Amino acid sequence: MDNGQRRCILVTNNEVSDDEAKTLAVGGHRPGDAQWERHGICQSVTWPRSKFSILGRRDDGSQLTGEYLTGKTISKEKARRFRQIGFISPADLATPAQKKQLVALMDGIPQSAVKNDTAFVVSEKHTASLLFDDSQIDAWLEALEGQGHITDFFMVTADKARFEATRARIDELLGPLILTEEQKRPMADGFAANLEWFRLGFLNKDRVELGMQFREILPLLWLRAGGIGPRPELPEGEPPPAMLLSEANPFAVLVDETRFPGFLAALEGRAQEAKAREKTEDITHVFLVTDSEDAFREMAGELGDYPNVIQLYRDYLENFVINRDDR
Repeated sequence: MDNGQRRCILVTNNEVSDDEAKTLAVGGHRPGDAQWERHGICQSVTWPRSKFSILGRRDDGSQLTGEYLTGKTISKEKARRFRQIGFISPADLATPAQKKQLVALMDGIPQSAVKNDTAFVVSEKHTASLLFDDSQIDAWLEALEGQGHITDFFMVTADKARFEATRARIDELLGPLILTEEQKRPMADGFAANLEWFRLGFLNKDRVELGMQFREILPLLWLRAGGIGPRPELPEGEPPPAMLLSEANPFAVLVDETRFPGFLAALEGRAQEAKAREKTEDITHVFLVTDSEDAFREMAGELGDYPNVIQLYRDYLENFVINRDDR
């Protein structure tokens, strides 16, 4: 179980249906046009559903209805139900046929449970019990002992005080009703979650190796570190920083390896702050930009025991190489 901390990457295209494509084409629209793209499955279905599920409401403000099944079970205390049947007297239930007519009006008791001399119905198989003759209350209570599964009680009596007194005795005899049921979560509650959309494209390998596409790769670093916290962004037109340590994210990036001493000091300061806050996990991923294997190993050795120390951009490029001949 992930305790609700699930992470996933959903990949989809933005195709439109054949009928929509014909209609859009007649209107002079083509793939890539805003009017065309907004009818695609990603923009018209995937994006809205994901967004609405997290917020618990639609763009028009209406809340989502229904519930999610959580896969967890909970125990709840529920009151047992009691019904006084005062419209008929025990004398009117002298035969099995008359008793079965009354039972037919109730849920939880089959007519087959009624016998010739039945004064009450108590069964380990059924969740309801019925007293036909209020002169047999003591015998009924004796039969009910240990039958904690019974949730509904019907008592034929015109005496309200006797009914209430018997009800109290049954509650005392059987104790509270504890039911186990699957825990549900209202869809309107939404979720505390991150949601980001990316359009997948191709990057120039040479520009990546030269460190000229740090802005484009930054979202991937955020994803690799778990997508925790707001996604950091490098403002358009600004050069990459010498190092990146966002307080809201559990990863750090050294872009300029000549600044490693300052980077190491910043990491140590961050670790001390986390310890002071009794935060057990802070930085989980450290990315080091260097072309030298020796420099990477040396820096990684000085970092200590961080869970994930990764070489950029070599690791990034090797992870995404396709059509590679390994022979």
